Amino acid sequence: MVEDKEIIVKITADKNEKTFAIIKPDGIKNTTKIIEMIYNSGLKIEKYEIRKLNEEILREHYAHIADKPFYPEVEQYMLSSEVVLMILSGEEAVSKFRKLMGPTDSTKAPKGTIRGEFGIDKTRNVVHGSDSKENAEIEIDRFFKQKQKVR
Repeated sequence: MVEDKEIIVKITADKNEKTFAIIKPDGIKNTTKIIEMIYNSGLKIEKYEIRKLNEEILREHYAHIADKPFYPEVEQYMLSSEVVLMILSGEEAVSKFRKLMGPTDSTKAPKGTIRGEFGIDKTRNVVHGSDSKENAEIEIDRFFKQKQKVR
């Protein structure tokens, strides 16, 4: 009987995970409303920091698009003001936050999602969220653990 309880506890613990989120420059004015939406979804904000990013960390974060013709616009946009960096946690945090964000293209995001409420288009879409547990770990390390290296 004890073994069954241990298995149940382990399965429950495995569902609790962390994800990384950024409130982008166009979302700053709605930070309070976005944070309220995050809490209402059942996610917890474990760490929160307001910071101005630099080119180096942005090139690393956006390495998958850094060679695209539209990247300079993305970089300029992300450098235009401070952003809010967050570590979120909760049951299935990655998928829960991605659902709360809505589609990347804000024009296709339904009302009730962060992008549907506050986004403008595909670039000015208010928030970023990790797309997997693995990328969440990488992004948390990039923006929180290594921040002394990029300042």
